[in-house]
Amino acid sequence: MERLAITALAFASLGYALFGSPTPDNPGIREIVILALLAVCMVAGGLRRESFVQPWSKSLVLLLGYGFSIVLLMGVAGGYAGGDILRDLVGFAALGVPLALYGMPDQRVLMAAMLGIGLSFAARYVISPDLLTSLLAENLLYLANSPLVAFAASWLLLYGCFVERRLWLAIGCVMASLLPILAMAGMMQRATLILLVMGFTVFWISTLLKKPRRALVVALGIAAVFWMYWPDVSGIALSLLDKTRAIGWNARGAEIAALLQAQSQSPLTAIFGAGWGSIFKSPAVGDQWVRFSHSLLTSLWWKAGWLGLTLALVALASLLCNAYRRLRHNLVLFWSLVLPLVPAVFLYGSYKSFCFGLLLLGLARFDWTLGTGNVNQAPSHDHAGSPSVDPTCEPRLSPDARCHGPSPA
Repeated sequence: MERLAITALAFASLGYALFGSPTPDNPGIREIVILALLAVCMVAGGLRRESFVQPWSKSLVLLLGYGFSIVLLMGVAGGYAGGDILRDLVGFAALGVPLALYGMPDQRVLMAAMLGIGLSFAARYVISPDLLTSLLAENLLYLANSPLVAFAASWLLLYGCFVERRLWLAIGCVMASLLPILAMAGMMQRATLILLVMGFTVFWISTLLKKPRRALVVALGIAAVFWMYWPDVSGIALSLLDKTRAIGWNARGAEIAALLQAQSQSPLTAIFGAGWGSIFKSPAVGDQWVRFSHSLLTSLWWKAGWLGLTLALVALASLLCNAYRRLRHNLVLFWSLVLPLVPAVFLYGSYKSFCFGLLLLGLARFDWTLGTGNVNQAPSHDHAGSPSVDPTCEPRLSPDARCHGPSPA
C-alpha cells in the first residue's frame, strides 16, 4: 500500500507539474485525474491516525471543520452561485493537505515532488509561454506565482551556496535556482524577491562568521554572475522599481477597506463571514466583482469571519512553531518553506492551490536534513534529540520513534 501511495503521489505531481495550473480557469479532466490520484494516495497511506495527534493538527481540524460546515452554510444561505461556492471549497481544501498526506513514508519523494513542480512551473512560464498557452488552451500567467516556484528558488540557491560540500552539486543547485528566480522576476514578484535577497544576506553573514572562506567564494561567484549579466540584472531591478513607483503596493489597503465594508454588513457576517462563493468589488483589480482577495488571512476574514480568521492564525502559528522545533538545525530548509508562505498569507492570492497545500505538508512533515555539514547550524549543544542523518539523507530513527506523538493502536 505504501508503494501505491508513493506511485500515486508521483504521478499526480508529474501531471500537475507538466499540465496543471495552480488556479485553473476551467477545471476539467486534468484536474479530475490529479484529484483522483491524490485520493488514491490518501487512502493507500497518506491519511493515517498519527496525523491527528500532531501538535498542530487539532487547530487545523477545527478550521477545516468550521469551513466545511458553518462557512458553507453561510454561502448557501447567501444564495451565491454553486460554482463559486465549489471553487472556494476546493481552494480551502488545500489547507487540509498536511492531514490528508501526512502519512507519506518517504520524505525524499515529497521533496522531489515539491522541487519538480516548482522548476516545471518556472520553465513553463519562462520558455515560450505563448506557445504553451496555445497548446494547452489555458492562461499560464499565474504559474510563476506558485509558492513552490519560490520554494525551489530559495532552497536550491541557499543549499547550493551554504550547505552542499560537493562543488559540482553546489554549482548545479545554484544554476538550477536561476530558472525560478527568472520566472519570479518576470512576474514582478517584488515581495518574494525581497525576501529571497534578505534570506540570502542573513545566511551569507552567518557563513562569513563561521566559514569565511566559503562566504568569500560565494561572494565572488555572485559577483561574477552579476558582472556577466549586469544589463539583465539592472533591467530587472529598474523594472521592479518602476512598478513600485507606478502602483505602490497594488491597492492592498483599499482592498482591505472594501472587504471590511462587505464583511461587516451584519453581526452574523462579521462573526461567521459572508460565506463561500461571496463576491465583492475589489479596487485591487480595477473595481471588478471578484470572489477572492490577495491574502489568505483577508480572504478567510471576509468569507469565514473573525472566528475563521482566529482559527487560521492559531493553526498556522502552531504549524510554524512545530516546524521550527524540528528544523531549527536546518534553517536553510525552514526558511525556504517559510519564504513562500509569507506572500501567500499576506500579499498574494497563491494560497488557493495544491502548491500551497504541499508547502504546508513540507512544514508538517520534514524532520531531517538533506546533507551534513550545514555551516549555518546551531551550536552542537542544541542538537540533543535531533536524529542523525545517514548518507542517503534518511534519519537514523528506531522503529518506535518514526512517528511523532503516540503510536497508533
